[in-house]
Amino acid sequence: MINRRSFVKSISTISFGSVLIPNQFIEIKGENYFKASLSPGSIGLKTDANKIISQAYKYNFSAISPLLSELISFSLKQIDDYRSKMKKHNLVFDAAGLPIQFRFDEANFLEDYEVLKNNLPKISKFKIPGFITWIMPTNNEFPYLKNFNIHKSRLKKVARLLNKYDMKLGLEYVGPKTLMSRDKFPFIHTIAELRSLIHEIKEDNVGYLLDSFHMYCSEDKPSDYEFLKKEDIVSVQINDAVMGRGPSEQIDFERNLPGITGVINLKQFLSILKSKFYNGCISVEPFNKEIYEMEENKKLIAVSNSLQNTFNLV
Repeated sequence: MINRRSFVKSISTISFGSVLIPNQFIEIKGENYFKASLSPGSIGLKTDANKIISQAYKYNFSAISPLLSELISFSLKQIDDYRSKMKKHNLVFDAAGLPIQFRFDEANFLEDYEVLKNNLPKISKFKIPGFITWIMPTNNEFPYLKNFNIHKSRLKKVARLLNKYDMKLGLEYVGPKTLMSRDKFPFIHTIAELRSLIHEIKEDNVGYLLDSFHMYCSEDKPSDYEFLKKEDIVSVQINDAVMGRGPSEQIDFERNLPGITGVINLKQFLSILKSKFYNGCISVEPFNKEIYEMEENKKLIAVSNSLQNTFNLV
């Protein structure tokens, strides 16, 4: 599966901010409004399709990321059994990472598209809500307008395919300004620009993957999110930023679990979501070496507690 961690190899090799590890879970204040989602790739968690159900249930998650590379090998009976097991443990699926490289040459895009097209009949039987992906904020090959039109054309094709199976496509902008000088041409890196792209795609199943880190880095304001409706939000990620750096100084792959540094106003971010009546999946994407290297139990407690602490803000 394509993700920015595998796509960009220069992942953080040092820790940014201490991760506090309690010995037990924090108190859950009634039923959560949001769904705490366990995304193993984002925290370096070793797991498999069956183990992740047990991990999610034990550590107070209510959603899991689909491990598509394993799930597509399931028989129809295994699919039914798996869905029953998830239901028994009160779990739902978060959106899956889009396994299509649409950013560069046409041949690779079409090859990945055909693979997904062939696998979607089986994938759809898991009742996965949709797919999420990110938009690179710079490009070395295409000026802005040409790149915009390439994204519009290819993502429209993907959205139409997904719509046949009642699935959504969530797009994420990447906000850190420190990325903007690495390539020749700038591209989408704010919510307003992403809104323009989604408007031009003109498919009603295309929405947003929102991330508190990118909102902070792009210096988008709550008013910039006023146009959003609940159905526009496909999934959400929350993270904290590095202390001692302003929004324009943050580095994409140097983050922390939500609430660890307090740099990002997560109460404000979640209040925006709640004002839209969004009560779906929220995961973490900290890109943090310390978290990656934690022992499994400590890692899952830290991630679960960071989400619960943040949910309790609103």
